[in-house]
Amino acid sequence: MNKTIRVSALAIAVQAGLAALYAMPVLADDAELAALMLPTNTVEAGLSSTTRSSAKFGEYTGLNKSGERLIGNFSLRGGDAYGGNGTQRYELTGTDLGLTSRNFGASYSDQGKWSVGLVHDELTHYTSDSFQTPYNGTMGGNIYTLSGFGSAATGVTTRTLTAAQLAQFHTVDVNNTRENTSIFGTLALNSQWNVRMDFNHLEQTGAKLQSVGSSTFGGALGQKISILPLPTNSRTETANLALNWAGEKAHATVAYYGSFYRDNNNGFLFDTWSTVAQPRQTFGTPPNNNFQQLNASGGYTLSDKTKLAGGLSYSYNNQNTDYAYDNVMTSPSPTNSLNGAVTTMHADVKLTNQTTKDLLLSAMLKYDDRNNRTSSNIYNAPAINGGNIYNYPNTPLSITKTRGELAGDYRMDAKQKVRLEVTYDQMDRQCNQYAVNANYPAGTNCVTATQTREGKVNATYRLKATEDLNFNAGYTLAARRTSFDQNARTAMIGTNGNLPASTAITGLNAGDYRGFQPFFEASRNQSVLKTGANWQASERVSLTAAARYTDDTYLADYGVQKGHAWGVDLDTSFAYREQGALAVLLTMQERTRDSTDLQRSPIAAPPLTLPSGATFTNKMRDSDSTVGFNVKQSGLMGGKLDVAGELAYSLGLTDYYTQLNYSAPTCSSVTVLSCGSTPTIRNQMIQLKMTGNYQLEKGTKLTLSYLHRNLRSDDFYYNALQYGYTPTGLLPTNQAAPNYAVNMIFASLTYSFK
Repeated sequence: MNKTIRVSALAIAVQAGLAALYAMPVLADDAELAALMLPTNTVEAGLSSTTRSSAKFGEYTGLNKSGERLIGNFSLRGGDAYGGNGTQRYELTGTDLGLTSRNFGASYSDQGKWSVGLVHDELTHYTSDSFQTPYNGTMGGNIYTLSGFGSAATGVTTRTLTAAQLAQFHTVDVNNTRENTSIFGTLALNSQWNVRMDFNHLEQTGAKLQSVGSSTFGGALGQKISILPLPTNSRTETANLALNWAGEKAHATVAYYGSFYRDNNNGFLFDTWSTVAQPRQTFGTPPNNNFQQLNASGGYTLSDKTKLAGGLSYSYNNQNTDYAYDNVMTSPSPTNSLNGAVTTMHADVKLTNQTTKDLLLSAMLKYDDRNNRTSSNIYNAPAINGGNIYNYPNTPLSITKTRGELAGDYRMDAKQKVRLEVTYDQMDRQCNQYAVNANYPAGTNCVTATQTREGKVNATYRLKATEDLNFNAGYTLAARRTSFDQNARTAMIGTNGNLPASTAITGLNAGDYRGFQPFFEASRNQSVLKTGANWQASERVSLTAAARYTDDTYLADYGVQKGHAWGVDLDTSFAYREQGALAVLLTMQERTRDSTDLQRSPIAAPPLTLPSGATFTNKMRDSDSTVGFNVKQSGLMGGKLDVAGELAYSLGLTDYYTQLNYSAPTCSSVTVLSCGSTPTIRNQMIQLKMTGNYQLEKGTKLTLSYLHRNLRSDDFYYNALQYGYTPTGLLPTNQAAPNYAVNMIFASLTYSFK
């Protein structure tokens, strides 16, 4: 519906109400005034029934298992500020009680003086109910063991597992839970000064799936990969204390923020399945760390037309947890821990000026400096090719960002407005210092994309064509340029076309071919066009439409070359009768990306070598479409029954296609095996929802709901996790793409009272 029409109708209703209030006896409005002065409290108790189990269906709600559940909600408010002459109020709330997405809160305040509160919320993420593993361990624990699974007498690869090995596979439900508890409070010292404090305790338990690899005893073919539930057993304490001041022409805030992360594990232990005897392995978990920040912000009214606002902050982040995996080093570690330390400085200032009643100008400048003070050291470990020793430094990356913006809003007349915005962004990346050895002499650069600069112009036009029709259009033009040092030596193995091919010079251009630039850093020209309209066709019919198109051109020899994206949104509503409305929604969007690179063969020996300079081209396409219907009807059965229905269908498709830019060898050759089309990744969902609310008596409502959701997913990613189809060094998990058809019925009784 047209926003202006709604506002006008509201204004008319307010005026009519005031006139009626003036003309009618005061007692006639006692009930309405009481409704405004006294809040409505609600308590709801319900029962849900789900027909089948599905981790995907109940991914974040807790409705992942079939069966019945009690669900409750409540909202209670009171205090002498309601219906009396006092200033104190309280509020108690709870939603989704009985589910793993539950939350509840309580607050009490004395208006204008102080307030205190407590909030607790929980959320469980159900990752998979089809994950299988031969490992034994506790969900959320940090030790996973094998019982006679891997030895010289068993199968050599995961495609030739014995019957005894297959019998050890069992299904594990993988999930992780987040629990947040916050306390907060405010205290008004006087009319100008107040203090706000909040403290939050976040606890995470359970596990997330993580691939882990054994150390490389026996060379690259000796390394074995498993996917295991990595524990998320941690807590984070955050505190925020702020002192606020507000004067007649100025305001200011000084604040402290602290975050303290503690992982209850210092590593994750797992046995290795292998024909080569190996010791129990260690996989590091996130290390303990501290983050503290001081902030200052404020604003000042320079004149009736000009305002100034800005802020400053300084933070210090440190991490000094002992290494958990020193046993994989081929020589003693130079340090027992990373001794990580990062400081961050931020400053921003913004000036606005209402030059005339029709023209508003603004200018903004922002500066961020992330200074990584962590020491760089050389670490020695076996490389995955089994023959070399990893002699690489850790890389303390520092980043400086600067942003400037000039903008103007101009009202051309009562119906037309324009906005013009010009921005400039610059990002500089560097290593403060880089550990030195024979492969990394003094002065070695560790950053490939040393500087990025982007200028952007954005123009927006708004037109109120008639009282019933609004239109808007916008265009953005951006140019990003990045300076690359493709001779920079990064701390990783990689010799893709980087000559000389000596192992002493690995890591050039981050291990990629010279000429390759990752799309998120590469120089790029971008154009974005947006348009939209709102049309109140009649008192009963309204229509909203929006469209957008993005064109990206990348200026790189290899990598992403171009990209396109478009989207269309249509939303219409029809009031077919009093208290009855039908709405239709259609959303479509598509994204394509074209890239090219030099061809690399896993087999370099003649006569199956590739032509010199052989390249391939890859095209990716993502598309999503959703159509939905919604109908609502109130006032049935003498005004006691309200009904609503919703039907939605969505389809998501992803395609990859790779083409060789040379004639021989062909796609079928063992030197290639990287061209042609992959199977389409397809996700299709249908949802039907119906709800009815029946007013049994004043203050008591019965709700009945039915939900049907059907998801069909085809994703070839899961093929490589099935037994018999995994890479020979990857342990199968037999996870399946999330497919389900679930019905759910919900019934509840809601009691409302003053």
